[in-house]
Amino acid sequence: MNGKVRGALVWSFAERYASLIVNIASTMALARLLTPAQIGVYSVCAAFVTVATVLRDFGISEYLIQEKELTDDKLRAAYAGAIAIGWSVGLLALLARHPLAQALREPGVVDVIGILALNFAILPFASPAFALLNRHMEFRKIFIIQFSSSMVHACTGVLLAMNGFGFRSLAWASVANTGFQALLLLAMRPPGTLLLPGVKGMKQVFGYGSYFVTSRLIETFTRNAHEFIIARVFGLTSVGLFSRALGLLEMFYTNVTSAVLRVATPAFADQHRQGGDLPALYAQGTAMMTAIAWPFFGFVALMSRDIMRLLFGAQWDAAAPICTLLALAIMPTYLYSLGPNLLNATGHVAKRLRINLIYSPVHLIVLLIASRFSLEALAGSWIVSHLVALSLYVHYMRSLLGATARTLLGPSLKSAMVAAGSIAAQALAAELSHRAQLPLLIGLMLTGGAGIAGLLIAAQALRHPLAQEVMRAFHHLRKRATP
Repeated sequence: MNGKVRGALVWSFAERYASLIVNIASTMALARLLTPAQIGVYSVCAAFVTVATVLRDFGISEYLIQEKELTDDKLRAAYAGAIAIGWSVGLLALLARHPLAQALREPGVVDVIGILALNFAILPFASPAFALLNRHMEFRKIFIIQFSSSMVHACTGVLLAMNGFGFRSLAWASVANTGFQALLLLAMRPPGTLLLPGVKGMKQVFGYGSYFVTSRLIETFTRNAHEFIIARVFGLTSVGLFSRALGLLEMFYTNVTSAVLRVATPAFADQHRQGGDLPALYAQGTAMMTAIAWPFFGFVALMSRDIMRLLFGAQWDAAAPICTLLALAIMPTYLYSLGPNLLNATGHVAKRLRINLIYSPVHLIVLLIASRFSLEALAGSWIVSHLVALSLYVHYMRSLLGATARTLLGPSLKSAMVAAGSIAAQALAAELSHRAQLPLLIGLMLTGGAGIAGLLIAAQALRHPLAQEVMRAFHHLRKRATP
């Protein structure tokens, strides 16, 4: 990794965790100011709007990030496309709010979606500028914008809830967040990028966006299809157990993976424009991701029962074996987690769509077959579809980059050995903790600490790239601390 990528990752993680702290604080406050019913009304509306948001962006942000020669005409077309699609989706949301309110038998839905629809009017002026900051890897500015907006969102929501706005306080908080973000982007946008909309170049924008948004919609459906299958075959209690297990694993994606992926697309696009070594960047990035992800999922697989009982109570013990199987099944995904970003960054969104058109039906068929046996079989079956996705991404990236599978995934072999060392240390610590009948929290902390120690020792012994980055960060911090 070069200095630009390292700096971008630092600011991306800083923004992620700073915003997380603000969100936790505001959530705790709002939980005491609003009733579950009020939060439920907003949550249903927010879920509806989230689906609309996938359509609203239409891949325009990714188009601006990956475009090799971004002319004024293309930028004008991106603004025009963002306005046309954003306002159209917002209008559809407004038209759908009354039928949705009738279907849910909740009149408050009309007000909440009416307020949230204002975001679709504002976002087209903000999202292209935000994409340009990503393109130039200005993640320090993105940190300022995102963290400031999170503060505005939290303060607005809490203040309005204190003054009796109920579920509307959350909707207005979202609009305040979007509006404040748009103002900051107007002030911090790259110079020369505030242009009037235009139609020249619209074909390229919509051509890229049509592939991107279709792929995203398929991925969204595929990612949630298991809930409908489980509900039909095993019942709603099983849906709750499965969702609780999967939600625990998704914490890693929310707090680690997403921060990396946000940097990955502009980093790949930057290397692509400069004619850099994309196979090497992909291989090193994948090695770093797997070296961190695999020990974490190994920890969850080993300690799922203790984690579930500590966080959620004994009534969720039945989710532990599901969590263990899902943790093991998810591991192969980190060999291709950067694949979609690489395809987006190089303009090959059609290849991403082809992969999803093959992977999605395979995944659904595997789930349907496994559902004939047990909930645990369904959880374990995910490894089959994940291995299919891995083979598809490797196939397309080999042809795209002119690289062998060994070049792309070879460095991750060291990650497997690093993960084995970490998980072995965790297994030993877990066995000792259970024999000593230590409290759950103490046992988990000892096991986690042993896993981190095993990870660092193995990475250093094997000269894994992760050890080099850790040492670089350590020397940097020591140098800054030295007077």
